Formats: sequence, C-alpha cells, structure tokens
Amino acid sequence: MKKKVMALLLVAAMTLAACGGKAEEPASTDGDNATTEAPAEAEAEGGSEEAAPAGEAKDNADITIGFSSKDNSDTFVAAIANAAQARADELGVKLLMYDAGGDVNKQISDVETMIAQKVDAVIVIPQSVEGSAPVVGMCNDAGIPIIVDNGDIADTNFTAFVGCTDQESGEILGQWFIDNVPEGSKVCIIEGPMGQSGQVGRMAGFEAVGMLDHFEVLSTQTANWKRDEAMTLAEDWITTYGDELAAIICENDDMGLGALSACKGQNRTDIIVGGVDGLDDAVAAVKAGEYGISVLQDSKGQGTVGVDVALQIIKGEEYEKDTRIPFRAITADNVDAYLEGGVDAISQ
Repeated sequence: MKKKVMALLLVAAMTLAACGGKAEEPASTDGDNATTEAPAEAEAEGGSEEAAPAGEAKDNADITIGFSSKDNSDTFVAAIANAAQARADELGVKLLMYDAGGDVNKQISDVETMIAQKVDAVIVIPQSVEGSAPVVGMCNDAGIPIIVDNGDIADTNFTAFVGCTDQESGEILGQWFIDNVPEGSKVCIIEGPMGQSGQVGRMAGFEAVGMLDHFEVLSTQTANWKRDEAMTLAEDWITTYGDELAAIICENDDMGLGALSACKGQNRTDIIVGGVDGLDDAVAAVKAGEYGISVLQDSKGQGTVGVDVALQIIKGEEYEKDTRIPFRAITADNVDAYLEGGVDAISQ
C-alpha cells in the first residue's frame, strides 16, 4: 500500500513540474505587433543600435510626438521642423510643434507643457548646449523618450540623437578658407548665438584646422544666425577696415548671405564670403561665383530621421542611438553636380 501511494505522489509531482516548466509562446513577428531585440553582437562591438522597452503597441493615429524647435525664424532650423512635420503627416502621426523663438527659458517651458500633455516622445533642437540641458532630465523623470535633433546638449542621458557633428562643418569651412585665401590675410568671423552647439562646434573646427593662426583675425562677433544682423555687421567692418579686409567667414549661410549683400552693396566683390547649411540662395550664389563655399547640412534628413527614430522607440522597435548625418562642401568645383543630382552626387 505504501508503495502504491508513493507511486501516485511521484506521478503527481512530475505532472506539476511539467506544467510549471511550460515554454512561453514565441513573440509575434507579424507587422506592427512584431517584437525585436538588439543583437547581442552590436553591444559587444560597441554599436549604437538599441532596443526600446517593450510597451503596448499603438497605431500611428494614436501617437503624439512633441517637437521643440529652438528658433524657426532661422531658415535652416525651420527646414528641419518642416521636414519633421512632413514626415509625421506622411506617417499619420500627430506632431505638436513648439517654437522657442531663441529663448531657452521658453524652450524649457514648452517641454514642460508637452510632458503635461503626456506626449509619447519629445524631439528637441536645443537652443543652448548648457541652457537647454534640463529638458533631458525632465523627460527622463516623466518616463518620456527624448530625441535630441541637430545640435549637441550637455546632458547626454537622452534616448537618441539625430543630427551632425558641428565641429566637422567648422573644419571643412576653415580648411577651405586656408586653401583659398593667402596666409596672413586679414579676415572677420561672424558667429552664431554664443553657447549654441553650432557656434561652439564650428569655432572648435576653426581651431582644429589652424585657421585662426593662418589668418589675422580682425574681429569676431555674433549675428545670432540672422541675415540682417550680419549685413549690418559686415557693412561696419567694410567701412572700418577698408581694403585690408580679405574675407568674412560665417558660421551659417543666412549670416553669410547678409555679409554678401553688404559686400555687393559697397562694390567689394573682392571679399570672399562663405558659410554653412547649403541654403538654396547660398548654393545659387556659389553657382554665380559670388559665394566661395556653402557647407551642406542635410535639414530634411535630420527632420525626417528624428521622427522615424521617435516612432521606433515608441513602438518598442530597434533604433539607432546615435545617427550622424555628414556635412558636404559645395563649391565651384561640384555645384553643378549637386544641382543636377543632389547630395548623393557630391557624397565622398
């Protein structure tokens, strides 16, 4: 009798063990319900591919992304924002667009508003490397993914970055002037708003290639990315320095075009001007032989990819932690190729 009871107990124990060890159903791999994980080898090799935390799947129509632009009066920044809006419209995602108007405190307030609205993700173009940094911690505390777009920010605990390396553009621009303007020439430099990623990075690029030592720099001042401010500044320099002034080096094309207008207005076609962004007017001026160089920055790519990455994170899909879109120099040597074939025609 004891043997029979022991046998029954053993069978029961085995049955319970079998039930407790049942394998889970595999994750679905169909359409939007698919779940993926970042490959182990990517982490081992130091890759930037990440897997977002799994969450409840959402249809695109139910997704809201907040977008904080630093200043849409800046032609290039507005182009990024417009590209982001176009991509959101294409995907059927709601995009809440906020424009800080160059005010870092407004940008912080705008992000607070987005958090209160319980957006699914925030994309921010930082107004200031240091000043805009609090928005990262704010989003992290609220459990909302934050994608930094276009420029650097001091707090690097963001979810993802989509943009460029500003120092690269400064190096390209600075090296072109070194190669095309005689050593020891007297030049002036127009900078962006002090402390912004573009201003900090491009000046670092000038220093990295030795441009500041190559020339005699007569003056360095900011025009806050504004065409009209740069025009006024350049007019003053032309009056002050006269024939000594050989070049005006600008950290963006809006300011470069303002400086070019000042030069043309005073019949100083001998002054060499160049900048960064690849604005259509700047490219046309390169084609006309009036503007030395425009360092192309892909606004459409930054805006579009920013929305794509935000959507991937929201849906728990794999995404790139750090996406860097390279700069390209547009000069007299390749402007025709660019106008005919776009950025792919001048890719290195």
